Amino acid sequence: MPSRQALPAITLGRKWWNWGPALMPVIGVALILFKTFIIIFGLQLLRYAAIMESRRKWRFKLLGLSMAMAVGPLCEVSAYAFAPQSLLAPLDGFDVIWNILLAPYTLGESLTSSKLLGSGFVFAGAVSAPIFGPHSKPPETMEDLREKFVSRSFLGWILVCISLSFFACLTMPPKNGARPPARRGLLLAMAGGFLAGQRYFMSSTATVLHTSFDEGNWDMWYDPLAYFILGGMLFCAAMNAVLLNKGLAEFEAMMMIPTFVGTSIVTTSVSAAVILKETAQLIAWRLLGYWLGISLVVTGLLIIARDARRQLDGCEDDASQQAQGRRLMGIDAEQNRVVVPVDIATVPRLAH
Repeated sequence: MPSRQALPAITLGRKWWNWGPALMPVIGVALILFKTFIIIFGLQLLRYAAIMESRRKWRFKLLGLSMAMAVGPLCEVSAYAFAPQSLLAPLDGFDVIWNILLAPYTLGESLTSSKLLGSGFVFAGAVSAPIFGPHSKPPETMEDLREKFVSRSFLGWILVCISLSFFACLTMPPKNGARPPARRGLLLAMAGGFLAGQRYFMSSTATVLHTSFDEGNWDMWYDPLAYFILGGMLFCAAMNAVLLNKGLAEFEAMMMIPTFVGTSIVTTSVSAAVILKETAQLIAWRLLGYWLGISLVVTGLLIIARDARRQLDGCEDDASQQAQGRRLMGIDAEQNRVVVPVDIATVPRLAH
């Protein structure tokens, strides 16, 4: 009697997502670069809606939100299905390059030599780091993801994240008047970038979606871990959108975006090494070149953010000096005022 063979699993038949190991990283890089432009344009629309005085401002805000929070993240999720997280993380530095190039024309913000110098560092690091970093993303199963998310390294990382969140909440200065303190803007941008840098949720979600669509295997969605990963991605995306939108309503994009992107790149790169172990297989000179490229990106972003903060502090000093000058003028006028005595008894006679 012939042995009973198991029926083959029902699949899509065409692995339309698998375009070869050499082409997939190129597609991921192209998608992430397109995502950076779309998100920056959306964020600048949000900033424009915050500073304009018109009843039509809600249209710009809605368009900016849809570009920055829907179209951009969709391209980003697709990019992480083609390339590893550590390869794509430095390319987020192009957020700042697009912002530096567009902000003087779209928002009327000033362009200084420090911003151009910082943009040069960012460009050099964003180009060099992917050259040395990992170029392929091996296929993963749910067991592989479970080893990464149910581990001591992930638990330690989460504890660090919670501690930093409490620290940011305790040290966040309140918004005082029309010009909030610069430290508030830095903390808002860093908090949003830190949440955006938790891209291991996005990378793992892209892995699950890749397996589901490419192989027609939807069994991974029977595992609660898949929904934990998806929920983590949605939570981080929503919270960083809230923080960044709040920061752009109070501060210039020239200060917010470099700080946001720098924190996001550092967080993404470190989490890729700690949780996803993507850089573990790199030889020493490639690992050194990768982190040198990351340091160039961060250095450029620090130069840009410091220049923007110096300009903001200068505006605050000018405003305080003007207010003090007005107070002194009021005191001088009070002191120089001449009081003429009037005889009340003569007032009725003068009136007649």
